[in-house]
Amino acid sequence: MRHALVPVALAVLAGCMGPEQDKVPGDSLGTYQVVAQLDSSTCGPGALGSKDLWEFEVKLSRDGHDLYWVNGADPIGGDVASDGVSFGFDSHAVLTPIKPAKGQPGCSISRTDSGTGKLSSAAPPVAGFEGTLRYGFKPVGESDCEPLMAVEGGFSQLPCEISYSMDATRQGD
Repeated sequence: MRHALVPVALAVLAGCMGPEQDKVPGDSLGTYQVVAQLDSSTCGPGALGSKDLWEFEVKLSRDGHDLYWVNGADPIGGDVASDGVSFGFDSHAVLTPIKPAKGQPGCSISRTDSGTGKLSSAAPPVAGFEGTLRYGFKPVGESDCEPLMAVEGGFSQLPCEISYSMDATRQGD
């Protein structure tokens, strides 16, 4: 039996998309329109709804050397390097697209998101940034993820990674 990938696809690429948090830590750098171009995918074409060109908005805020990436329910914290412009962040979640059932282990997948980039300037206003987003997926423990393999919207292999180059332009506060 093939299982729908909806639970995985809904949260996969934008970094835990959800209702935006009203309170953003630190000082706002603004809202940015991001254009992301697919660089590579070992997950397969169209895996989890991935596209060659992907556009989304993200808010950035900063508190000293802490950078916050906000496009979901919770800000993702990262660091700004000593040069004042290079940044990076990581997050991790475990998704369970196939729940365990009697005699079946189900499928749980560890998802690791990372972003690296450079802000256009160390001090506000920051006109934009460029960088890379990577999404890694691997089965957890004794998971049976075979029903998600070689199906439309599924994976061609696990573990795998999807990588995007991104260019962002400030849209406002």
